[in-house]
Amino acid sequence: MRETAYWLINIACAIVILVLLGVHMGVMHLDAILARLVGTVPEPLAWENMVNRGKSTTQVVLYIVLLGTALFHGFYGLRTMLLEFFSSDRAARVITAGCVTAGGVLFVTGTAVTVVFALNGAG
Repeated sequence: MRETAYWLINIACAIVILVLLGVHMGVMHLDAILARLVGTVPEPLAWENMVNRGKSTTQVVLYIVLLGTALFHGFYGLRTMLLEFFSSDRAARVITAGCVTAGGVLFVTGTAVTVVFALNGAG
């Protein structure tokens, strides 16, 4: 039952990643097309615009959600592949612990960087 719940979380993460990356692609890389649809669009790669996005509470939350979902999705997939090769109970515990630890460290680091930037800016 636990693996089923993790699998459902993994699918939910994939959907969130798909939506957030779709929005990212639209805003950051398809700005010329977006400008034709809605009018004037600020230059997405201009430094001032990047700093403003980095300080936006909405953007910070979206960055952290994307980070968490991407890490869960990636490490759950890695764990699943490794468990195909190493099927002993001990190996499963070590692999799971390694994935949880690495994911946790990366999530805390990424979240800290995002929040510190949002609070202090580029300077």
